[in-house]
Amino acid sequence: MPNVLLAVSGGVDSIVLLHQMVAKGIAVGVAHVHHGQRRASDEEYRFVERLACAYGVPFHGTRLELEAASQSAFREARYAFFETVMREHGYRELMTAHHADDVVETVLIQLHRNVIEVTGIPERRPFGSGTLVRPLLDETKQRLIEYAEHHNLEWREDATNAKTDYLRNEMRHLIIPELQAEWPTLVQDVCTAARLNREIWQRRYVAMADWMARHVRFEMKAFHVKLATLATLSEEERHVLGRLLSQRFGVQVAEGMTRLMRSKRGTGVYDVGGDFRLEKRDGSLALTERGRLSIPSPQRVETLPERVTFGEHVVSLEVTDGGRGFPLDALEWPLYVRAPRPGDRISLSVGTKKVARVLIDAKVPREKRALIPLLVDASDRIIAIVGIRVSDFPEKSDARCPQLMVK
Repeated sequence: MPNVLLAVSGGVDSIVLLHQMVAKGIAVGVAHVHHGQRRASDEEYRFVERLACAYGVPFHGTRLELEAASQSAFREARYAFFETVMREHGYRELMTAHHADDVVETVLIQLHRNVIEVTGIPERRPFGSGTLVRPLLDETKQRLIEYAEHHNLEWREDATNAKTDYLRNEMRHLIIPELQAEWPTLVQDVCTAARLNREIWQRRYVAMADWMARHVRFEMKAFHVKLATLATLSEEERHVLGRLLSQRFGVQVAEGMTRLMRSKRGTGVYDVGGDFRLEKRDGSLALTERGRLSIPSPQRVETLPERVTFGEHVVSLEVTDGGRGFPLDALEWPLYVRAPRPGDRISLSVGTKKVARVLIDAKVPREKRALIPLLVDASDRIIAIVGIRVSDFPEKSDARCPQLMVK
């Protein structure tokens, strides 16, 4: 039973990897993904399938059905397929044919994107229920071609690799050749630097795991850490801490940590998605689970005066013959008291404004905004954001006629 799954595209890199693994007597299976974007992909699929048969190893293939997707979307779908094959067939390792030239391209892209961890491509990392391994990172593209030619191996060329539409291809065909003309040892030097930098970052992760155990107070679905303690960390250390905490809780906390720490306000909240949020208060930063809000049901109002209980709020609706209220004959009945909904807008003298923005401007805490009562008429026009803002529809009047007052 093979334990190693090889990702084989049909290009020279993966063809060499397959040949080397079989020559070493390693029991492997072959996985190939047809991206459905080029006519040549049909022939490439059959080519890899025949090759697996010739080597006497299992073949696992699929065709993706993605329309006009991004490179990252294709990559995500490709690796999802690999993970599925590993799980269903018991493979413990996934091997890919990334090589030294790929490392240089990745380092330049990381620098271009201002990535904090400029580490190139790791030799191995956890993947699915097993491990992703890249055994060719010390080999240059040229050496792989020479190996293939020496062993009379057949491979396929993806015509899109020659284009410069994507950043990686631009690096490969335009930037790196210019650098190598002036710096012949570019590939070797960059790979060495990336490896050393990976070792530095690995030590940071080990050190920050120890720091986290000493300074972060954990609960089942929460953590608390003193802001003064966080302030002693370097930017790189805070980055690592954010990554470790994100992995532990399954939400991305790094950006929220950075924003809340940079804020001069003593309190703040940052929504990290799902049921979690980061809170800054009382000299601490905490990840807390946001309880599911119990939104009160809409309350129907058919007669006045009326007092409506809406959650913790009491809405008082009265009729008066004076003051600046809403003329009753301008409203469509019945009225309703309900919670805010996405897209709600209130009419003001200068036009309309999103209810969400009114609540933000009124400094209503994020966790309380969904519980603020709105008074609307039968056409769902907003009469008032109770206790915060009244609408300028219809035009309020001080004429002697029955009017609605909202309190």
